[in-house]
Amino acid sequence: MQQPSRAGRDPLTIAAGAYLAANLIHGADHVRQHMAGLDTAVKVGGAMLTIGAIYAFRRRHDRSAPVIAALIGLTSAALVIQSHLLPHWSTFSDSYIDDIHPDPLSWVVVMFEIATGLLLGAVGLAEMRARRRRPEALQEA
Repeated sequence: MQQPSRAGRDPLTIAAGAYLAANLIHGADHVRQHMAGLDTAVKVGGAMLTIGAIYAFRRRHDRSAPVIAALIGLTSAALVIQSHLLPHWSTFSDSYIDDIHPDPLSWVVVMFEIATGLLLGAVGLAEMRARRRRPEALQEA
């Protein structure tokens, strides 16, 4: 368990908090845009990403936190890219290129979510690597 005094400087806490904030801001931006272009599949997918963001944040001090961070961060970034940055390709598309042509603020928000998802994944991978290098006795502490 993380020491309370270090919690604010813990990279997993920072990355998980940033990703959760970016995900919620992205959802709010969809509301601001009157849910333009969103069908049920995309709404469900977005809700699942938000659940993942909350889960990663809540589990940020667990032993499994690095794996959770890597999986949720990298998967979320890939899914947001597929949904928003590619041309329309399936029912899971909400293409910013083909479908909804959002304003500049929406572009900033979606890039922020992608960047923080990648950050969360990278921090998770780095922590996994660091833990492999530490002696087992330190991992149990």
